[in-house]
Amino acid sequence: MKITRQKHAKKYLGFFRNNFGVREPYQILVDGTFCQAALRGRIQLREQLPRYLMGDAQLCTTRIKIYL
Repeated sequence: MKITRQKHAKKYLGFFRNNFGVREPYQILVDGTFCQAALRGRIQLREQLPRYLMGDAQLCTTRIKIYL
């Protein structure tokens, strides 16, 4: 991760930690569209999100409706 991106992420996480009481493990809600885009881009969400957030992350997904 680039240094400026890491500084911004750290700044915003500190803001939410101090003002709203957000603590680790971070619960991240992802929908099917986001998961599909990550799959197409070959991004490993379970590995990348904890590194980006600099802490533990728990992924929560919405229900995926399949229409045939």
